This record gives sequence, structure tokens and C-alpha cells, in this order.
Amino acid sequence: MNLRTLLILGALCAFGPLAIDFYLPSFPVLAQQFATDVEHVQLSLAAYFVGIAIGQLFYGPLADRFGRRVPLLVGVTLFTAASLACALAPSLEWLIVARFVQALGGCAGMVITRAVVRDVCDPLASAKVFSQLVLVMGLAPILAPLGGRPVAQHAGLAMDLS
Repeated sequence: MNLRTLLILGALCAFGPLAIDFYLPSFPVLAQQFATDVEHVQLSLAAYFVGIAIGQLFYGPLADRFGRRVPLLVGVTLFTAASLACALAPSLEWLIVARFVQALGGCAGMVITRAVVRDVCDPLASAKVFSQLVLVMGLAPILAPLGGRPVAQHAGLAMDLS
């Protein structure tokens, strides 16, 4: 598998997990914006986990039935539209629903990248590629808050992480 393909698969596999932790630094500001407490904002994280769990049940069979491309494009489109809905959410309830839908789209990359690797690699090469993809998925939660904080600050959200 060439480096370009590996990078694309790594990105597809990472954007779902990346979205889990990317917005964590903004919890206090979101609580203030929606006039609630951080515990209620955390429901958006729980909704994301539920969406990821449910979505994974469907993308595998859909990818087997319709091919890899169509379910992946649907998932990426769903993720993108829901991300926009999260950014424009007028209430905490909207944010929670948008995060659930975002997760339904975000898990497409996690599931379909595995199917693509199985399609194009022999078992020995698959093990090597999977180990590299697991590394990418492991780095995503570490790097996401580091990227989320400057984005939130640039958007005008004042952070107090002390």
C-alpha cells in the first residue's frame, strides 16, 4: 500500500475519534453560552458515543451491499452537515442531536477503512496497515484538544483551562 493511500485511510479512520475530543476545551464556554452547567454539556459527548456505537452496526453491511464508496460518501457528508449544525446550534438540545448525527457519519471512516484494507491487502500486509491505522486512531484523542483550543479561541471563545 502506498503512502498516499495510507494517509487517506488514516485521515478517514481518524476524523470520527478526532471529533470526540476536539471540542472538549470549550465545555465551560458552551455551558455559559447555553446557560447550563458542564454536566449537561457532557451529554453531547455521551450522544456522540451512542451514535458511534449504533452507526458502526450499519456501515459494514451497507459497505458490503453498496460498495465502499457510497456509504463512505454518505458518512462524510452526514458528518460535515452535522458539524455545521453543531457550530450553529441555537440550544444545547440541538447540539446534542447534532453530535449524535455527527457520530453516525463519523464512524463511516472507522468501519470502511478496515474493509478497504481487507480488500486490497493480503493478511500479512493487512496486519502492518492495521497497526499503522491504530497508531493514527490512538494519536487522534491526544492531539484533538490541542487543536480544538486554538480553534475555539480564534472563534472568539475565551478559554479558562486552569
